[in-house]
Amino acid sequence: MKQFKKVWRYIRKYKKLLTISIISMLVVQILGLLAPLIVRSILDDQLVGITKPWYETTNSSGVNYNNKYYTQDNVDGNQLTIVIINGKYLVIDGEIQIGSQNYESLNSNEGILTISTNDGLTYTYDAKVLSGKEVSSFYQPFFEPVLILLILLIVRYVFNIIFLFIQRISTAYITMNVVRDARLDAVRALQNMPMSYFEYEPAGKVANRIITDVNGMINLFSTLMNLLFNASLSVIFAYIGMFYLDSNLAILTFLLFPLIYIWLKIFIRNLNEIAQKVSEAASMITAQLNEIINGVNILQIFNYQENTEKEFEEISNTYRREQLKEQKLHLTIGWNLIRLIGFLVTAFVIGYFGFKSLTVANYMMTAGTIYAYNDYLSRLIEPVSVLFREFGNLQLALVRTDRIFTIIDSEQEDDSFELIPKFKGHIEFKDIHFSYVKDSPVLSGVSLEILPNTMLGIVGHTGSGKSTMMNLLLRFYDFKDGDSGQILIDDVDIMNYSKRTYRYHIGMILQDPMIYKGTIKSNIAFGKDIDDSHIEKVLRDIGGGPMIDKLPEGINAPLFRGGGNLSVGEKQLISFARAVVHDPSILIMDEATANIDTETETLIQNALNKVKEGRTTIVIAHRLSTIKHAHKIVVLENGYKIEEGTHEQLLSLNQKYANIYKSQMKSVN
Repeated sequence: MKQFKKVWRYIRKYKKLLTISIISMLVVQILGLLAPLIVRSILDDQLVGITKPWYETTNSSGVNYNNKYYTQDNVDGNQLTIVIINGKYLVIDGEIQIGSQNYESLNSNEGILTISTNDGLTYTYDAKVLSGKEVSSFYQPFFEPVLILLILLIVRYVFNIIFLFIQRISTAYITMNVVRDARLDAVRALQNMPMSYFEYEPAGKVANRIITDVNGMINLFSTLMNLLFNASLSVIFAYIGMFYLDSNLAILTFLLFPLIYIWLKIFIRNLNEIAQKVSEAASMITAQLNEIINGVNILQIFNYQENTEKEFEEISNTYRREQLKEQKLHLTIGWNLIRLIGFLVTAFVIGYFGFKSLTVANYMMTAGTIYAYNDYLSRLIEPVSVLFREFGNLQLALVRTDRIFTIIDSEQEDDSFELIPKFKGHIEFKDIHFSYVKDSPVLSGVSLEILPNTMLGIVGHTGSGKSTMMNLLLRFYDFKDGDSGQILIDDVDIMNYSKRTYRYHIGMILQDPMIYKGTIKSNIAFGKDIDDSHIEKVLRDIGGGPMIDKLPEGINAPLFRGGGNLSVGEKQLISFARAVVHDPSILIMDEATANIDTETETLIQNALNKVKEGRTTIVIAHRLSTIKHAHKIVVLENGYKIEEGTHEQLLSLNQKYANIYKSQMKSVN
């Protein structure tokens, strides 16, 4: 099973706990084998043992009855037989036949016992009724053995509880550690996956795999432990007990296995398809919820609540229908039917032994033996019930395990890291041809040189290829079949570095800044050991002084996830400071001032003029005022570079750039 091989990668780290769990499971099954035998001995050998033949002896340690001593150990003396019938204890001199018994009372102390054997003969015996004191005397030899057996039974239950606890707690430790390790690996893998993966998978669906589907590994491990070890051991020890009590009936039960196999095959065939649909529907619910929560403000503004509820109801109904199908399957041909069969088998066992006791001469099956055999048979049926009950969980676990490992074992980017000298910042794009989808080019023959310590502005309408150039420079995407071109930094192909090594000297500021739950300091330092004074200085240099001064805690002020307690401008200032304090050789700003008011933009522009010294700066601009002082400006349109030059040069050309600039100036005026 390929899924279990994958899960075993995590389980094998905890072999000691697994060994403890299996040994404890084995001990529990052995104790389960002993319990029915102890109860059988108490019932047959002790409580009903008084009905076995008694023999007269000269040893005064025997039971005193009518001034004579009797014991069940000596077979040489005169025999005495005790019969329990209708709540009375009868004593008969001599041996009696085995068969159907009937007692007729003559007076309070005497009567006639009639026995009809299986061969049609009838025997009568004179019987005397034992008094309570006399009954106690005959039971006296059994008190100590019963006490010992009861103590053994109690000890057995105590040890059963202890080892069951050890087995379950060790299994719990394994499963919790496996889930933790798998989630860490999934998050680690997620951070090193190609950006293309996130274009096709909804964030909620990915989150569901890491949060929910990882539990499939637990279910797979637990189910296999139940089926392979616990159920198997239960069957083995049940058959040991059954063969010990009645080998003929034990052999007869083997006829059930072919029927169970066919039954299980039909059950599995129907369950497989349902399990996949249930898991997929659950993921879609999570994905839909994620979209609703993240866009709840848009839903409210556009009054889209009713439509949202209808869409969510459709997905929920799909999930409900598949779950109902699964429940109906279990209730019709699953574990519920197994319970009915278990009751029928119990009735058969009682009838089987009862029939034997009536038809086989000189042989009677005792109540203790019937109890023990029925107990073992229930232990045999229980694994079959577990098989049907757990197989649904197994199928769901297999599906979920496959889904979580699509993340853990997904295509990974090179995560190696090597500290290299800072880039000088000389960037070259050489004849770049790139497309996200084959035969749909996004960049066509773009060539560009950016000198060290200069500022480049990139302009173009939506879809012109601006962000794609930066995606390639940041190696969010790499060239694939059908693409061509080369990107060099300091005359070295960027493909020669691992992505982690390469990105160490590059900073980026996005249009929509990402703020994490924590403090202003933690969001700016972002894992780097930076002095508070330096962080505060950078913030003040870029115009964040008023933001710090209004907060009592300063840079240690707590932030909500997503920066809900900050303005858009303040979040961008933090994002800008984050890039600056890491001192990158190359700084990329992707529409970073698009959501900032004019006053804040002026502050950032002034700060940018300071921090761009000593580094190469690339600015993708919506507002041309942000890049009018750039050393070079490039205009893109439909994936082609159509203009290149300084602000003044491009205005003098009076083409695309000039038209955009004039349009913006007209809007401002």
